[in-house]
Amino acid sequence: MYKTILCAIEASPEGKEVLAKAAKLAALYGSKLLVIHVLSYSILPKDYQKELKKEIAPKVYEILKSVGVPQKDCFIKTGKPYSRICREAEKRNADLIILGTHSKKGVRNMLGSTAHGVCNYAKCDVTLFRIC
Repeated sequence: MYKTILCAIEASPEGKEVLAKAAKLAALYGSKLLVIHVLSYSILPKDYQKELKKEIAPKVYEILKSVGVPQKDCFIKTGKPYSRICREAEKRNADLIILGTHSKKGVRNMLGSTAHGVCNYAKCDVTLFRIC
């Protein structure tokens, strides 16, 4: 059904949880699984952005390793998270974006700003996994 899935994660236990679920779904569909982590520090100097990427990369790669996703299929980018996720999905011809959301009570509070932005601007299907 889906040929390419882009999973957006944070470098956290919740990110690992989302990626593990995405990996199961990709295996079920026989899909290529790509991973993106977005640093929302685009207003900082480029040198500092590079340092932040170097700091976060080992944490992200550890999550990938634990789920069995190769590093070559992961992209660490900077920018506005929802925008960067949507652009990367288009660039990589993803037909599904997966990300986690912190579910809260009430319809208005159900999606975080990144999940809300991806749902509104993605040109492909979006699946949200609830994380607590």
